[in-house]
Amino acid sequence: MASKQIKRLEKLLIAIGIVLAVMVIICLVMCGRADKVEAPDTIPILTVTSTTATTTTTTMTTTTTVTYDYTMQIDMEKVKNHHEVNPDVVGWIYVGDTPIDYPIVQSEDNAYYMDRDWQKNYSSAGSIFEDFRGEISVTENTLLYGHNMGNGSMFHSVKSFKDEAWGKEHIYFEVATLEKRYLYRIVASSVLNGETGAEFDYWNRITLNEEEFQKYIEEIRSTALVWYAPEDDLPEYGDKMIALQTCNSGADDGIRCLLFAQCLGEF
Repeated sequence: MASKQIKRLEKLLIAIGIVLAVMVIICLVMCGRADKVEAPDTIPILTVTSTTATTTTTTMTTTTTVTYDYTMQIDMEKVKNHHEVNPDVVGWIYVGDTPIDYPIVQSEDNAYYMDRDWQKNYSSAGSIFEDFRGEISVTENTLLYGHNMGNGSMFHSVKSFKDEAWGKEHIYFEVATLEKRYLYRIVASSVLNGETGAEFDYWNRITLNEEEFQKYIEEIRSTALVWYAPEDDLPEYGDKMIALQTCNSGADDGIRCLLFAQCLGEF
């Protein structure tokens, strides 16, 4: 009796085992048929767009226009015509209310035009000539020479600026090159020793660096008979300077009368 029950129990366990085995097989088949989930090729990148506020600062440049109570007089055609006659003509000078309205010549030295007119003809009155070392629009300084003629011609009128009242009424004059006209304002009227050995050798101040330029202006001021330059607009390095020289008297004593002037620009 007992053996029969054991056999029945064994059959039951075998049956249960078969059922479990079938269920496992069914699960495996179902899983194999399920869709696979693939990983992405790349990891998505999150792009964040940000707006940056930029403040722009604008620098305004103010241009100041300076005007002078003066009307330019030199005829540039006349300058060119004179140059065609004599290539030594390098410009022109005009000083209002005076006879000074002449061509400027320049030679290889400061002697040739002492007794020659602008056409190279002999003349005791000579010419208005520029120092051979200078160039009006290039060098920091230059000199123009002319005789003090008894009839009032040439540079005789340079002496008029020793009268301060008259000088202030004629503070401007003009000089032209072959290409441009320049306005000058008188800085000082002076009476100086113009010969070798003079304490202030103004005639040797042609090419100047900044330090030399400042010293030149200081020496003009310290030796001036009349100082005309306005205190709020003194000559500065970069301003072109010019000096007009003539004899102070008829005597050959080496004493010269001069006008020193600063260029105010091209007009």
